[in-house]
Amino acid sequence: MTLYRNPKRRDRAKSLLIIAVYVAVISITAFLLLITYWILWLALVAGGLVLLVLWHKISTAYHCPKCGNEFEIFFLTDFFSPHGVSREGDGWTYLKCPRCHNKSKMQVLVKKNSNKN
Repeated sequence: MTLYRNPKRRDRAKSLLIIAVYVAVISITAFLLLITYWILWLALVAGGLVLLVLWHKISTAYHCPKCGNEFEIFFLTDFFSPHGVSREGDGWTYLKCPRCHNKSKMQVLVKKNSNKN
């Protein structure tokens, strides 16, 4: 029984929605807080970013294209690793595989238990 699956359209839409909410909150509060309460605004940006990365770390795993290993990563690795999207719409993260030590763009997978539908 595999613990991970390829992301579906619903997963991508959920990710985009969460990012859009984060950007909207930061943009709106920038007008309200940035000049007078800039430290509070900076704390809001940093706290939101930490929550965003934590959610991503909890809900995703990765697939090595060389050996087929499926693995999870630590919070700081997820925070500092380059992320992107291919032309086909698949997400990737540049990581080092813990099994074969291959450094490349690893395919993003979704944990099956993170989304019940």
